[in-house]
Amino acid sequence: MRVADRMTARNYLKYLHGARSDYADTLSRINSGKRFTKLSDDVSSGTRVLTTRTEMYKTQKQLSNIKSINEELTVTESCMQSISDIIADVHKLVVRAKNDPTSTGGRKAIAQELRGLRDEVLQFCNTQYGKRYIFGGTNMSTAPFTLDENDRILYNGIPMDEVQKDPTTGEFFYMKPSAVQPDPNDPTLPPNPNDPIYQPTKVTIPMDEDVYMDIGLGFKMKASEVQDTTAFKISYSGLDFLGYGKDDDGTSNNVYNIIHDIMANIENYSMEELEEVDDRLTELSDKFRANLTDIGSKTNYLDTMQGRLEKTADNQKIRIQNLMGIDDAEEATNQSMNDYVLKAVLQMGSRVLPVSLMDYLR
Repeated sequence: MRVADRMTARNYLKYLHGARSDYADTLSRINSGKRFTKLSDDVSSGTRVLTTRTEMYKTQKQLSNIKSINEELTVTESCMQSISDIIADVHKLVVRAKNDPTSTGGRKAIAQELRGLRDEVLQFCNTQYGKRYIFGGTNMSTAPFTLDENDRILYNGIPMDEVQKDPTTGEFFYMKPSAVQPDPNDPTLPPNPNDPIYQPTKVTIPMDEDVYMDIGLGFKMKASEVQDTTAFKISYSGLDFLGYGKDDDGTSNNVYNIIHDIMANIENYSMEELEEVDDRLTELSDKFRANLTDIGSKTNYLDTMQGRLEKTADNQKIRIQNLMGIDDAEEATNQSMNDYVLKAVLQMGSRVLPVSLMDYLR
């Protein structure tokens, strides 16, 4: 059978195109380090790569959250440790005042030192991490701790000595006095002082909600509330760590107010009252140490979570590399073979095609 020159040329060009295509494809894989660049090149492996990339994004997001929380916990722990040290310094000054109670100048000097320590407590309470107040709950706009006209501390505008905690729900609240009071000269008001219109109203402390962050515990919500077992709480209420309310005898349970009362008792030479508030400060000091221990345990837990997520992220990267990556030695061998085939095809063309066509191809 006679083979026409046109068919010979067409077959030759087909082989030449195939050789050049294989050469280019292998070179592309070597340069990119990827076995395929389009999902259509390998649908099965490409689908698994997309799934793994989605999982890796979640892992890296959770890892970033953990690192941020850890940094914030470090700042929180530092502030609490500083306040704990201040409490210890206050106690030392109380001992000095007890040992030299009659010296007016000495008492004034001690009171002045206490005033400085008290002001330091307020500064640490209003510490910020980024744009958020670390002891302010959800308050991100203004300093959560301020003072009233009597230098008593307020939390988000509420006197901390008046704050209570609901034992059932754990929510902080205060009893807001009624805007109207009995007035026997006003006939429009109910005469009975026990009428509901005169009773205080229970009000939840504003901007003190819990804030949670996803760290890989299986984040879930129930209605609009986060299930606290599936996320990590990153907010801290100043009411919990600084103290709130009063004892039955009227002694404040708040660190700042106690230091203020100690200062006043020393200035007024009220040694019996000084003893009582100093004992209360000692109790709060024990609470501070417990909070510091709790932060330490949280930091250790986050370190463990961080290590686990870092290992997971590394495994996900390896999986993607195994699915998409090339074998450098194998591809180098393939390219050598492609180069040999391409040269052989070109050499064959010089023998089977007319000289004029070969000149054109060159």
